[in-house]
Amino acid sequence: MPPQNNSTTKYVIAIVIILIMIGVGVYILVGRGTSSTGTGKDQTAPPVFVPLNRNKTTGANKTTGANTASTTTNGNNFQTAIPVLRLLSNDPVGGYGASTTASTTIVRWVNRGRGNVYETKADSLDITTISNTVVPRIYDSIWNKTLTSFVGSTLSSGSANATTIFASLTSRVVPKPAGTATTSKPVTTTTTATTSKTTTATTTAPTTLTLETSSVVGAVQTPYELKGKNLPSNIVTYALSPKSDRIFMVTNESGHGIGYVATVDGKTLTQIFDTPLTQIVAEWPEDNTIAITTKASSAEIGYMYFVSPKTGVWSKVLGPTMGLTTKVSHDAKYVLASTGGPDSVSTKIYTVSTGKSIDAIIRTIADKCVWGNFNKSMFYCAVPNQATSAAYPDDWYKGTISFADKIWQVNASTGEVHLVTSIVDLSDRVIDAFNLGLDTKDEYLYFMNKNDLSLWSFDLVNSKVQ
Repeated sequence: MPPQNNSTTKYVIAIVIILIMIGVGVYILVGRGTSSTGTGKDQTAPPVFVPLNRNKTTGANKTTGANTASTTTNGNNFQTAIPVLRLLSNDPVGGYGASTTASTTIVRWVNRGRGNVYETKADSLDITTISNTVVPRIYDSIWNKTLTSFVGSTLSSGSANATTIFASLTSRVVPKPAGTATTSKPVTTTTTATTSKTTTATTTAPTTLTLETSSVVGAVQTPYELKGKNLPSNIVTYALSPKSDRIFMVTNESGHGIGYVATVDGKTLTQIFDTPLTQIVAEWPEDNTIAITTKASSAEIGYMYFVSPKTGVWSKVLGPTMGLTTKVSHDAKYVLASTGGPDSVSTKIYTVSTGKSIDAIIRTIADKCVWGNFNKSMFYCAVPNQATSAAYPDDWYKGTISFADKIWQVNASTGEVHLVTSIVDLSDRVIDAFNLGLDTKDEYLYFMNKNDLSLWSFDLVNSKVQ
């Protein structure tokens, strides 16, 4: 009997050991299957569209692997992809400016509703509020090259007439702690009227411009505040000089367009011409050349002129042409001209020295284009994917029609045309681009979306021109 009991005990022990081994094996296999330390393709999310003011990518946005341009490293040494197409501001923007330094590209813009000024850099996803001075309802702005000031148009509540202002970013003086909470006081700058040096006519005296900083208790103090002044009233068009040290403006005085050149803050006003034209738009592409084009309509004949900022002498460049819109290269050697009419638009490149033009191949409105700052014979245009039945450019200006655009690059000297990008493939919305701009080295293309006034940038260096 004892030998039999001993054999049974050994048999039971063996079975227990086998069961334990099977259990350990199952545990190991299940553990490996659910481990978060693996290196499978699900470990790292694919590159996706990332608005600039979001800290990390999510799968909620429309994705494309081609939208990753480079990476940036945050304070935790975590690398975040910087997309080729970036949403800089989802809120409506009242104009922007961009400049390239030795190390990066900086862009600043002003909030359309409140007037806050924001800044970001090309190699960072961070957005900084650099001024919280309240300047409500800024509809457009043109910035100087150093991004320290701008000229813009504002619309006061209850008024149908825009006011043109000069605003400068001034370093904020931080008060010493007084032990009690304080609120910022309004900053008031008063200007005096100036008279033309070459005519007895005078412009209406500028009114006081009151700029108010945030009065919210505990609000973060920004490094800058806006200070400025109102420019002469009844300005119908204006443009900054290439060096951003002068401003050209045309005021409507008793039904006449009076042209002035002044310092950028509106001082030392000098009249250079008097014209019966008041429905005009202006550019200042080159130091010695101001371009003036009559406002475009499909039912109206248009003209474009070059005007000397020194003498005020006019010389006709283009016209008569129906529905004429223009953009002049920054050396004033070329004019991109689009003509419109019922259900048609054409775009041509005009060479000023020869008086001849060639077809630009693309079909778009010149106001949807921008000339290069570095490569002055190159321009970029937002071109509709397909034609829409409309009166051009009127219906687009009025918002009756809208486009879904592609970005094209055209070389005016060679006639070469290249597709840069189909925006809809990279964005989370349909973009009807306008107010296009480039940094000083033509490395980044900026534009606003006419549908929602959002601001975008496109990396021309890290993208591949097709």
